[in-house]
Amino acid sequence: MLNNTILKVLGVASLAVFSSSISIKAMEINEISSFQIGKGEGFAEMIRYHSESKSLFVTASETGTLERISVSDPFNLKKLTPFDLSGGDVTAVAIHENLIAVSIKEKKVDAPGNVKIFNNQGEKLAEYKTGALPDNIAFSPDGRYLLTANEGEPSDDYTIDPEGSFTLIDLSSGLQNATVKQISLGNIKVPAGARIVKPDSTFAEDAEPEYITFTPDGKKAFATLQENNAIAIIDIAKADVIEVRGLGFKNISRVSHDVSDKDSGINMKRWPVLMMYQPDAIVSYDTKGGTYLVTANEGDAKDYDGFSEETRVGKLKLDKTMFPNSIELQKDENLGRLKTTKTLGDTDGDGDHDIIYAYGGRSFSIWKDDGSLVFDSGNAFENIIANRSPEMFNANGPSKVDDRSDDKGPEPEALAIGKIDGRTYAFIGMERNNAIFAYDITLPSDPHMVAYMMPNENHNSPEGLEFISASDSPTGKPLLAIAFEMTGTIGLYEINK
Repeated sequence: MLNNTILKVLGVASLAVFSSSISIKAMEINEISSFQIGKGEGFAEMIRYHSESKSLFVTASETGTLERISVSDPFNLKKLTPFDLSGGDVTAVAIHENLIAVSIKEKKVDAPGNVKIFNNQGEKLAEYKTGALPDNIAFSPDGRYLLTANEGEPSDDYTIDPEGSFTLIDLSSGLQNATVKQISLGNIKVPAGARIVKPDSTFAEDAEPEYITFTPDGKKAFATLQENNAIAIIDIAKADVIEVRGLGFKNISRVSHDVSDKDSGINMKRWPVLMMYQPDAIVSYDTKGGTYLVTANEGDAKDYDGFSEETRVGKLKLDKTMFPNSIELQKDENLGRLKTTKTLGDTDGDGDHDIIYAYGGRSFSIWKDDGSLVFDSGNAFENIIANRSPEMFNANGPSKVDDRSDDKGPEPEALAIGKIDGRTYAFIGMERNNAIFAYDITLPSDPHMVAYMMPNENHNSPEGLEFISASDSPTGKPLLAIAFEMTGTIGLYEINK
């Protein structure tokens, strides 16, 4: 077991697992139509819905276009003329009323990216410069602001590493007179429960902002810093990062997971390991008088030719006091195959590892906007998939059962929330085995799983999820639109309660 004093010093969060054994089937999610934009990766990534035209906008980095799919007849999807982005490597799309905004990165890793705004007919209205590699974009709820998360990834040889940053675009004076402000992470120090991955980097250089969400009142925005296991908080009026919060770690010696791809199948066991949450997607919502954040805890490592933090537990030198059974633990069928980091774990500086870390929480979490954890789904995703779809357990596609157990498991990545009959639901997509979960999150401290769905074999790797309310839906019922990255497909699903 892990030393409790060390856990306290490192800011390890207590594991709040309230509903991993609860499965209340109160909702059905059924595919009513699908469409293939292109064969293979890069044709269907992020997805947003435009209610007035009853169409889905889908980023396609392979063709440098913003694809449009008409859902006016939801049972017969049709491709419309895409928006031409002049071959730009589009990363994300955001919609407010009839404004369609896309973020585009350049080929040079340190070159500024840009945002292009179109009307819903495809006419370009404005363009603005951002920081390096804008990876996500969002409108404020009132449409006054646009915000991008500029990931600033390094070159593969790591000789160039632009700072992670944000770009805030104030549209209140009109598109042609917008105010553009670049927001730096330059003054931030590493908070407790977070990390700098590459030695000798500043936090701003090391940080790679991934995904953003505005609070419902539009006064703040929250951004995931995935590799750093942290969330940045941006004050919109000040155009400044006012805080970065480390998310801490969860001790899975209390909860079972499968951490080996060489253990002959599904073997959920407890291990002396700390998981970094490392969320990808994040959304915010108001309920019960407070603002809450929902995160999909996918996990990610820095792994480049010029620098890689990755290794496996079997290659670590483990501290004999902390791990007296290290020989047994480091067998391939136990912990030996688990991917871990070389940059954390030597707490006393003596050259061996006192703590073992894993990438990603394999869960979704709900946080109060003050940073406190109110719920984590623990091992629910792995348990439910093991019981209901064992052939897809920690699989990287069909017929590859268990081959992601040594990495990040099911990899919860895609996330959307929506209201149905006055209750709030979260929809979470697993990147590796396709599973889609729905939870009632109206009471943040006690969510309940209400639906589980495994898309058919025509779809693989849900990258983007979009909830469509009943009032905006062409069927009069709520819908879930999903963009599947690896198959280049769109699935449209009707939600029945």
